[in-house]
Amino acid sequence: MDIKSIIAGRLVEARESAKMTQVQVADALGLVRQTYARFEQSQALPDVAQLITLTKLFDKPLDYFYESGSDSYRIALRADDPDLLKPELKNRLIEKLKNINDIEQAADKNKVNEYPSSMPIFEATESTLQEVEDKAYSERNRLGIGNATCVGDIVSVLESADIRVIPFSLSAEEGDLLSGFSLFSEKYGPAIFVNNHHSIPVERQIFSICHEYAHIIFHRNEYDGPSKKYKTSGRNTSPEEKIANHFAACFLMPKDAIRRQFNNAGGGKAYAETIMRLKKVFRVSAASIISRLESTKLITKDNSGKLWGYATLRNWRISEPEPIIEPLSYDKRILELSQKAWFNGTASEGFIADLLELDRKSLASLLEEWYGELEAQDAI
Repeated sequence: MDIKSIIAGRLVEARESAKMTQVQVADALGLVRQTYARFEQSQALPDVAQLITLTKLFDKPLDYFYESGSDSYRIALRADDPDLLKPELKNRLIEKLKNINDIEQAADKNKVNEYPSSMPIFEATESTLQEVEDKAYSERNRLGIGNATCVGDIVSVLESADIRVIPFSLSAEEGDLLSGFSLFSEKYGPAIFVNNHHSIPVERQIFSICHEYAHIIFHRNEYDGPSKKYKTSGRNTSPEEKIANHFAACFLMPKDAIRRQFNNAGGGKAYAETIMRLKKVFRVSAASIISRLESTKLITKDNSGKLWGYATLRNWRISEPEPIIEPLSYDKRILELSQKAWFNGTASEGFIADLLELDRKSLASLLEEWYGELEAQDAI
């Protein structure tokens, strides 16, 4: 695609998003409509001064008009039905990633690019799964967590290493649920998109984030778009899914840590009360605790069978028992960057409102809060 076509497409997209007519945009540029229309028809290029005017008019960064959309983004959606990721949702989330990159630049945030190097593994054998487990523990150490405690705020942990964690809200369609997916871009690095719909327990959001982090580590060189079907559960689960699930389980529940906590809970045989206690410690689902106790051989097959029977009877796989009440904080880092960019004078009200998805009243309240914090600091 040539530069005229790229800019033409982005102009149409920006103008329609702003709900403006060609006449209104032409007037802002000091042109007649026919001249501006040539830009949108790939017949002519706006000059630099006109592009700068357009960035202000549409509240977009300059490079918005030069990028061809999502072609530079490699997406991995491993799902039984890849069509769950609709083009509209995909484009909206990619635009959110680009806006986050813009606010980072506006806030003078230097990228440290501390995300892990690629470690391709595509077979779920006993030896490769041991490599996956070792990688999970080394990642905990690299991220400063260690292997003796709960991960804590997983969103902040990953974003400190330049892994953006971006939420979206999507309800299940006819029993199918899109829990999340990941993306890798040479320009923007990796991003994890997680479904935080109110029907999805926080515990499962946490596991999905770690699951996608595993794909970034082991499979990002194979990201080619949401086109391939995978078996995500059951007897014939795809090797990639087994690898990602094993990494997430080891990352969230290191073997030594869960052994210690299990022994503190009495050890020996696990009961429903044991599962409830451990899930609160590690912030994972009850099903994840049973699976991990089973895989680490802390409980017998007979014990795990009875626990699975108990879990099935009470529908634990769908309805999480004693769920975490407090939601994950997905916007903490973006809020901090937006505040800094605002006081730097490098981000407009419109851009911040769009980024944080706030209406005018909510934005005004947020700005008032920021100025209150600034006055409090000056008074010290």
